[in-house]
Amino acid sequence: MKILLACTSIEDSSRTEDAPDSHYPLGIAYLHSYLEKHTNHKVESRFLNNVSTEICLTEIKKVMFEFKPDVVGISIMTHSRVSSFKLVDYISENHPETKIILGGIHPTIMWKQLANKYKDAIIVVGEGEETLQELLECIENKSPIAGVNGIAYYDGEEIIKTSERALIPDLNTLPFPKHEIFLWEGKTTANLLTSRGCPFKCNFCVLDHMSLRKVRYRTPEDVADEVEKILEMCPTINTIWLHDDAFMINKQYTMDMCDEIIKRGIKTTFTCSARFRPVSRELVKKMELAGFTHVLFGLESGADEVMKGMRKGINKDHIRYATSLFAEGNIKTTAFLIVGLPGESEETIEETIDFVQEMQNNNYLYYDDIGVAQIYPGAEVYTIAKSKGLEVPGYGPLDDDYWLTDGEVPFYECDHPHSKLLEWKEKIRDAIALTRIYSPAAFLRQRKLFPSMVRYSWKFGITGIMQICANILQTHNLIDDAVTAFFTGGQKSEHLLRRVCSMLEKQTIEAIIRDMSPSQKTEFIKNYKEQAEADRHTLELWSSRRIAATNEYIAPTIPKKRELK
Repeated sequence: MKILLACTSIEDSSRTEDAPDSHYPLGIAYLHSYLEKHTNHKVESRFLNNVSTEICLTEIKKVMFEFKPDVVGISIMTHSRVSSFKLVDYISENHPETKIILGGIHPTIMWKQLANKYKDAIIVVGEGEETLQELLECIENKSPIAGVNGIAYYDGEEIIKTSERALIPDLNTLPFPKHEIFLWEGKTTANLLTSRGCPFKCNFCVLDHMSLRKVRYRTPEDVADEVEKILEMCPTINTIWLHDDAFMINKQYTMDMCDEIIKRGIKTTFTCSARFRPVSRELVKKMELAGFTHVLFGLESGADEVMKGMRKGINKDHIRYATSLFAEGNIKTTAFLIVGLPGESEETIEETIDFVQEMQNNNYLYYDDIGVAQIYPGAEVYTIAKSKGLEVPGYGPLDDDYWLTDGEVPFYECDHPHSKLLEWKEKIRDAIALTRIYSPAAFLRQRKLFPSMVRYSWKFGITGIMQICANILQTHNLIDDAVTAFFTGGQKSEHLLRRVCSMLEKQTIEAIIRDMSPSQKTEFIKNYKEQAEADRHTLELWSSRRIAATNEYIAPTIPKKRELK
């Protein structure tokens, strides 16, 4: 038989073109290689996540006409479901002889609604490799599918859900995903999984429905083999993204994997998403030696109440500790933030700003993106939203049938209107986004971050700030001082840092007030002096927090660091 596997477009107006280095769906890549290994079917795959719905459907229509598949398997995420529905409708109307199989995280959670909506389709619930193989065998032999575990379907009278499919116990038995269908000449980024599953149950997340909160690991040798294959297949690849649901939660496994990469002399860089614990100085050093250059942490919030409600199992001291260790080396650390989770308020927004700035100033933790909390079926916030009777504009109270409509993924607006959530998002951005430093409001919020900006730019080459610092050094004849400080360090470096920061602050103020009226200048200087005094007290508080975290919570494992002057 001929099998077409497809991932459809996300309903996002900003995603109109396929990005050359966009992430590709490892789920489809695994299914493709699994079917090639265990069946004789001819398989084609299409990843159309980053194109408009119109382009997506046009491409699928072309493939349907040219390839003429017997079965189409569609991987559906909640935010791609509308384009998937349109594809199903097209195939059902124009190719009624083609069997449709729906899988992925959204069908796994909303199997009942989808089986009711598409009575001729088969829904895969959970991991798909073994289930899809068995389904295709039944379809090819025209035998009953009732004995296939992990599916849901309409049998002509009612919706049937078969027994739960057991998770694949040994991931090393899986063939490497079919990277080559998503890699092309000139591509620089490839994707990789070292494990499947996450043991946690964050209130905004739905991944536990796929992995059942169980984590399975591949051997370090198997991972290294795949990395070598990727680099051999596509020599232009210079970054491997690890897309594990919970990378780094097993410290020993992470170190063993790094050891294998180091032992083989694999020359590439790695980027990963991770949690703030567990972490150690030894782990960070091994990650750097293995080629890790960037770690993206899921911070979400810096407010105690919101963090507790998320149930991530971390607190501020864990974050202070982890970021202090990464600050010692050359691995960049950034954080994702989410505005508007349960418990959010004006006070928690200010607490988040305070905490992120503390991390920016002390340990170089910078934000990567600020999102507004959305509601996905299967997440705890979805249950909360339904219990509170959240009204979806143009639909009514949120319920399970909403996910059969073409409506967008709603925001968590149970406690605050969307306008307030956007206001908070911009407030945080003004406080931590270096690109906004030249606006009066952002400057007053960010001026205390100048020491961190300078250190971070020298360490990692942040283009904008780096250029400003270079101009300051040249304009004020500080090149010789910079060279001396570089080779001698110590007090000379601290002294130079203070001078550059002072000049940077002065230059920024001049740029901001250049076009202000006299009254505006007076008001700005007044606000500046008030904020400067408040910042002095804030820096003293941050210093005491850091000392407390070091001496009381995790002593003596964190190295002592000089206090900011």
